Amino acid sequence: MESLNYWPLLIILIIAWIVPLVLSWFEITKVPSVIVEIMMGVIIGPFVLNIVWDIPILAFLAETGFLFLIFLAGLEIDVDKILASFPKGKIRRVDLLKNSLLLALFIYFGSLFLSLPFAWLISQFIEVDIVFFALLLPTVALSITAPILKADGEMTRKFGQIMLMEGAIATVMSIIIISVYSGVLKNGFQVELLLFSIIFIAFTVVYILGKKLSKQRRIQTLLYRLEHAASQIRVRGTVALLLLFVVIAHLINTELAMGAFFAGILMSLFVHKERSALLFKLDGMSYGFFIPIFFIMVGVNLNLSALTQFQESIPFVITLLLGFFITQIIPALIMVKVFGLKKALAGGMLLSARMGIAIATAQIGLSLGVIDSAANAGIVIASILASLIAPVGYRFFKDEKEAYYDIYILGGSKTSLLLAERLKMHDISCLSIIQRRDLVPDYDRKNLQFKYVDNITEEVVNSLGLRVADLVIILTESKILNLEITKFIKFKLKHSNIITRRQSADRELLEHSTDIKFIDGDEVMASHVESMIVTPDAISSLSSSFENYRVEEIRITQKELHKKMVKEIAFPPSGSLVIQRRAGEIFIPHGDTKLLLGDFMTVIGNHNALSDFREILDVKD
Repeated sequence: MESLNYWPLLIILIIAWIVPLVLSWFEITKVPSVIVEIMMGVIIGPFVLNIVWDIPILAFLAETGFLFLIFLAGLEIDVDKILASFPKGKIRRVDLLKNSLLLALFIYFGSLFLSLPFAWLISQFIEVDIVFFALLLPTVALSITAPILKADGEMTRKFGQIMLMEGAIATVMSIIIISVYSGVLKNGFQVELLLFSIIFIAFTVVYILGKKLSKQRRIQTLLYRLEHAASQIRVRGTVALLLLFVVIAHLINTELAMGAFFAGILMSLFVHKERSALLFKLDGMSYGFFIPIFFIMVGVNLNLSALTQFQESIPFVITLLLGFFITQIIPALIMVKVFGLKKALAGGMLLSARMGIAIATAQIGLSLGVIDSAANAGIVIASILASLIAPVGYRFFKDEKEAYYDIYILGGSKTSLLLAERLKMHDISCLSIIQRRDLVPDYDRKNLQFKYVDNITEEVVNSLGLRVADLVIILTESKILNLEITKFIKFKLKHSNIITRRQSADRELLEHSTDIKFIDGDEVMASHVESMIVTPDAISSLSSSFENYRVEEIRITQKELHKKMVKEIAFPPSGSLVIQRRAGEIFIPHGDTKLLLGDFMTVIGNHNALSDFREILDVKD
């Protein structure tokens, strides 16, 4: 057996290790590490230093890295949240702005619509197939956007979900439409073109089968027992699922990325949406090994000989580059009302990155004869430039700080103060508008964000510049003022994301909207009195310590605690472990319960106890 040459792989892994260290050391935040990795790949590749080549083993690892990247992007899609947020009945404009999937679809189809005039403009420079270029322009480099969003912690947030879904929609739709179009050009319309629908059938079958198996108690027990043993059963099953859909995509002769993405979405339906031990392992395996190899090999494989034709193609390249950005930025401006102008521009910039699919599409066009080698070189150059410019532009706009809050609490009262304090515990950005001067010292002492006004008027509310996603909580001590503010926000500002107190005059509001949520004071009081009767000791203890005791969820990141039992750890006596959550399963911890890295522990205690819990369970940055 011929021995493998590990020298190129060693060089690649050293670069993958050094790049993030150097960027962090010099605090270079504007340039994403993936772009630097691609550039380093160019340097070590055959066109510069010529110390790394595209040998079969590296090609295999790079392709596997790409598939893992697309798989993890699909895994981050929160399907349950998307389905739950779908509007019931007729879709209104406000529903479009609230729903991540609808926003992503709007951006994609807006980009597809704008690509037609740009494709016509490109045809003025060279003779091209307008339909082909109209399909090329909306493609998105999910391989660029996903790691950047992950590095910024945006993956699970609304903004990141929209970016991921738009990228995924553009990727899948581009693969399907271009595959069908190329097939029609080559052989005319044939039934075989519809084979890609098999992947949807496989998705449904595996989902139904997985649901049935996951409900079997014996299967659950086996998975739990083998999850952290040498077998790593969940990791093996996940990789097998990924490869199953990749093989299906290969058999039906479509892009393997399509299979990887569907496998990721399917897996997201079975794992808890919070970080689980399984996701930690997948991240470690993917971002720690396979994915960096992919990006560095992208640089190694870049054909710099295309630059020799650059001067001849400057007008074409500039037009194509403008098309990449304009067809994404203009539709992305719909997010202005949700995230503000700068973040909407940042999103449009990031979606303008082009890499794998755009270059692959160019290769398809070249093989079909709809573009020549000069146009192919121009597409490659424009894609490289877009992939370099887009992340830098994203960083430029996103790093601009805006005074933006997720929640606004109107009315300075004891309830408002306690609510603001609890929201701060959950790291939710909140601004209180208070009109009681005597509460100002309390807000200052607890370091809460607030704004003092003499009176909460329509002008004050209007000055907040409410966005569609903002939640407004109205808790003034005046029933009349509560009603007036609620009516102003609902009917004048056309904003429905409101929580307010219920009162007799609310019938008018209820007839016009079901979006507003009401707090029924009588119901809350009755529930509290019921608790005092049914569980008097518990409610008395909580009431007497209401100011001091809090509940918090902490993720275990201390390596020393891995596989330790609860009774082996000196937890603070003024607090208690309440719930242990692992991969979607809930446990009540006791002395013999084992703790694992990635577990989420719900704890209760006073301020000092919670600090102790965080110090014991969580690694400080």
